[in-house]
Amino acid sequence: MKFFVAICLLISMASAEYVVKNRDNMLAYRGECVKELSIPADLVQKYEKWQYPNDAQTHCYIKCVFSKWGLFDVQSGFIVENIHQQLAGGHANHDEELHSKIAQCLDKNEQGSNACEWAYRGATCLLKNFGQQIQSSLAPKV
Repeated sequence: MKFFVAICLLISMASAEYVVKNRDNMLAYRGECVKELSIPADLVQKYEKWQYPNDAQTHCYIKCVFSKWGLFDVQSGFIVENIHQQLAGGHANHDEELHSKIAQCLDKNEQGSNACEWAYRGATCLLKNFGQQIQSSLAPKV
């Protein structure tokens, strides 16, 4: 019986699909990461304007937010399928061009950077190439 339960649990975990997050999720993750990492108010103001300076606190803030979002794992890195789902609003065809453009932005940390630097590097590329799409998907609904 225990074996059957373990198999069912494994199957349910493997089939769990990414759930697209919204603005409220983003604000909650931001708040949690600011608190956990004791981010100073001047940096928070920059983040609210989508400005992410190249410093250690910001690197770890980005890692924190992307991890909570389900888009980054400290062991395996960025989860391209989840990022694509998020950008596509949950209707991603992983064979399409957008998927490969996202994947091209993200590395496998061949440099051996710490997780914070790795997350920041990928996030910087994503914001550069998809910033408008990211911001508009998280804009307040009127």
